[in-house]
Amino acid sequence: MAQVINTNSLSLLTQNNLNKSQSSLSSAIERLSSGLRINSAKDDAAGQAIANRFTSNIKGLTQASRNANDGISVAQTTEGALSEINNNLQRVRELAVQATNGINSQSDLDSIQNEITQRLGEIDRVSGQTQFNGVKVLASDSSMKIQVGANDGETITIDLKEITSKTLGLTGFNVNGKGEVANKAATADSLTLAGFDKGVPDKDGTITFKKDVDNAKATASDVMTSVKDKSTLHFDGTGNGLGVAATDNKYTYDAASKSYSFSATGVSSTNALNKFAPNAGDSFTANVKIGATTQDVKVSKDGTITSTDGKALFLDAKGNLTQTSNGQTKAATWDNLIANTDTTGLDAYGNPTASAVNTTIKVGDTTITSVGGSAEMHKANAYSAAYKTAYDNAYATKYNADYKTTYDAQINGGADTADAEAAATAFATGTAKTAGDTAGVAAGTLAKTAMTTPSNATVDVSGAKISATEMAKDISTGDFTVTDGEGAGVYSVTAGAVKYDSDGAGTAATAKDAFTDIEGKLTNVAKETVNYYAHSNGAVTNNAGSKIYLNESGKLTTESTTKSTSTSDPLKALDDALAKVDALRSDLGAVQNRFDSAITNLGNTVNNLSSARSRIEDSDYATEVSNMSRAQILQQAGTSVLAQANQTTQNVLSLLR
Repeated sequence: MAQVINTNSLSLLTQNNLNKSQSSLSSAIERLSSGLRINSAKDDAAGQAIANRFTSNIKGLTQASRNANDGISVAQTTEGALSEINNNLQRVRELAVQATNGINSQSDLDSIQNEITQRLGEIDRVSGQTQFNGVKVLASDSSMKIQVGANDGETITIDLKEITSKTLGLTGFNVNGKGEVANKAATADSLTLAGFDKGVPDKDGTITFKKDVDNAKATASDVMTSVKDKSTLHFDGTGNGLGVAATDNKYTYDAASKSYSFSATGVSSTNALNKFAPNAGDSFTANVKIGATTQDVKVSKDGTITSTDGKALFLDAKGNLTQTSNGQTKAATWDNLIANTDTTGLDAYGNPTASAVNTTIKVGDTTITSVGGSAEMHKANAYSAAYKTAYDNAYATKYNADYKTTYDAQINGGADTADAEAAATAFATGTAKTAGDTAGVAAGTLAKTAMTTPSNATVDVSGAKISATEMAKDISTGDFTVTDGEGAGVYSVTAGAVKYDSDGAGTAATAKDAFTDIEGKLTNVAKETVNYYAHSNGAVTNNAGSKIYLNESGKLTTESTTKSTSTSDPLKALDDALAKVDALRSDLGAVQNRFDSAITNLGNTVNNLSSARSRIEDSDYATEVSNMSRAQILQQAGTSVLAQANQTTQNVLSLLR
């Protein structure tokens, strides 16, 4: 080995080993002081990622456990209120049993009724005021999702129900059989009418709810109770070219969503109960035939016509569609298209009042289409019980040779009792004033029409269709049913054995269960716009400024009181109410048990995940203390040896002496 001074290899080797032992000592001290084996990603990159995911799960599950405890609190709060409601119902039932005893005087019954009224009022108060963290738990039907897991969708749903005297079927519950019940003042909430949302007025103004309605209805749900699925949809039809045809476009009524829907090529629009209106941005594909030329076009909501590739279309002086714009052309719209040609035929729906548009009514298995003319959807009118007598003899329809009058099963709303009688007389002699006359009807079409209600060219009587071409058809006895769309109920007319001959002579028809009102007798019905004003002080008034109330049936009225009658089967009504409360209490009890189970499972999962994470990232103190001791000894030895290594070059100097 050469004797050198410039490079001390032994010293360099010793320094390198000393640095290693110092790094080992530093790592051991860090792990012992933090308690973690992994203090940074460099300690164990894969282990750090796994442990971090465990940490996310542990924190999420720990919070989920707290959420589940909140869910238990909600259920307990709600169930506690239901327990008190149950106590009130039990007392009301006890009083009802007492009231059914025949020895009670009227004074006794009045006293019993007073307590019953107070108890039912307390039920409503408890329902309206019981809340958890600001959420009213019994004031409406709702659901509350409780997150009981660390990931999306891991929830338990608490179903909350509105529990009031109304939802329990105890509105106007009465055992004394006399007197009057005070009606509640109507509020903006009472004006949730079909097609409109309730509004909240500012302090200086009012909100006007305008709608053609019968004011016997209070809420959307009340209105809808008398609407049947697949209700007949009536159209106002004016213009020329009305006939019967079939297309793929359909109007339908969906009882579940309480809406009408219209479908065209790739487009769907809905409206709430009343008038059809395309949604913003909707367009409809139409097939326009002008002379012998047919072209597919797109029609926007405002009636503008464009080509299917989106390019603008114009009408030339001859009414032909063109993509060239000049001083002699104008924008292509439904109205302009109709104005320029008499031979237009369209196979889609533009605006509700677009001219020359095919519109289709789908009722059960019967499809009726108005070809051309204007078409606009209207709600059916409501009727009062006063029409019953008028309608009994109203369907003796006479058809003369030129088919002068039309068939119809609807007496148009807007007439009072006197008008109904006059209409019945006129109808019986063959002039259907309330449905409109049709003049000069040729076979198979309605060329001219002055109808103000339906434009149907075919009516189905027990499967037998009567049209202009079938005037000699025999019709067997059957029910002619018209389903009214909003609040008027279902009416049936029984036709006798009728034979329509060439002279149009026929027998009269009689009414069967005429004007059966599903909701009870409707009053104050008129075909006019009724305005309700919701004032900032909470009061609701009508056109005349009269204050509006809700009677015990939940219907709008101007009367502050309603005459009461004894509830039929009061004990059964109370048993049904108790059953509803018991069902909700059972659900809440069951969901509490679910939350308890979830909390236990969450605790077990957190413990297991924590143990798994500990095995990955926590320090093993026995190992780390041993590593620290070893590193300390190596440090001491290394320092001593380094001093000796540094002295080795001194021996080379002796050669220079």
